[in-house]
Amino acid sequence: MSYLSSILKRCENMAFSELIGQNEAKERLGASLLSEPGHAFLLVGPAGVGKKTLAREFAKGLLCSHPTKDGGCGKCPNCTYISAGTHPDYKELLLPSGEKNIKVADVRSKILSDVGIMSQIAERKVYLIDADGLAEEGQNALLKTLEEPPKHVVFLLTVSDESKLLPTILSRTVSVRLLPNKEEEVYEVLRKRNEELSEEDAKLYAKFSNGVIGYALGLSESNWLISDWEEVSDLILRLPEISRTELLTDVYNFFDEEREHFPDILSLMSMVYDEMAICATVPDSPCLHGEQKKDKMVTVIKQNHFDAAKIAKCNAILTTAQKAFKANGNFEMIVCRMLLALKKENSNG
Repeated sequence: MSYLSSILKRCENMAFSELIGQNEAKERLGASLLSEPGHAFLLVGPAGVGKKTLAREFAKGLLCSHPTKDGGCGKCPNCTYISAGTHPDYKELLLPSGEKNIKVADVRSKILSDVGIMSQIAERKVYLIDADGLAEEGQNALLKTLEEPPKHVVFLLTVSDESKLLPTILSRTVSVRLLPNKEEEVYEVLRKRNEELSEEDAKLYAKFSNGVIGYALGLSESNWLISDWEEVSDLILRLPEISRTELLTDVYNFFDEEREHFPDILSLMSMVYDEMAICATVPDSPCLHGEQKKDKMVTVIKQNHFDAAKIAKCNAILTTAQKAFKANGNFEMIVCRMLLALKKENSNG
């Protein structure tokens, strides 16, 4: 099975309604299937938000013999062929792995030399192009065809940031914006894709993903987030008891070993403090932690007089460390200062 067919196989017999979230984008694209669609669409949104997944379903609807506002019917020969990755009137031009840009030669050979050929089995031809991979030269090569497109051709471009594209490209496409999903939508996707994933872990991935489904799915395939989440949770709950010596040796060593994930660890620590803020005001509120750790959190809050002001100071310390790290400050100094400042704020008093 080819790479393209393996991707499209995942979407077999799906419809817009089965894709979680992005309701406004689905409505706009679905409405265009019931009329005469434009010749070029631009799906805009952060990496991993689902641009290509939605574009592929839209492509199925564009090629379908009996489309509805919910996309392709999933039963006609066109839908069958595109689900199998063998539709002769559908092509994708994606950024090759390890490359910085799509080669201009590929734009010409795979797209421009093909657009003039009439479709074989559908009423039109559809091209999905990863515009994030198009440098200015590649965009210019595509521009003339976008200006004077054949009537039987529809282009679907995806891009993470419109500023990457030439104004002339933007002016010739209909922009459809994809926004980050709601936390509960990401959670739903995670549970559907991996039934063995625990409820607690799925909630953590969903919360940490900032609404980007692709990022959440990538997180769920590795163990570092769960491991570091446990480590920083235990660290914060033990801070009042940890000696200065242990803080600057064993605890520092953890941060040093996880240096590549330092910004993520700071985000995890902030999430723990946010949970503490909630627990401080509503002890019975839902928590990403298990009940045993939540009980420990409530105890620490009471013993060390945690309130909104103290938690805000802790988050400010994390923000300072993050800014210093981005500015390429001395890593050891950043971490040690942060730990000592947090220790001071987390102590009783």
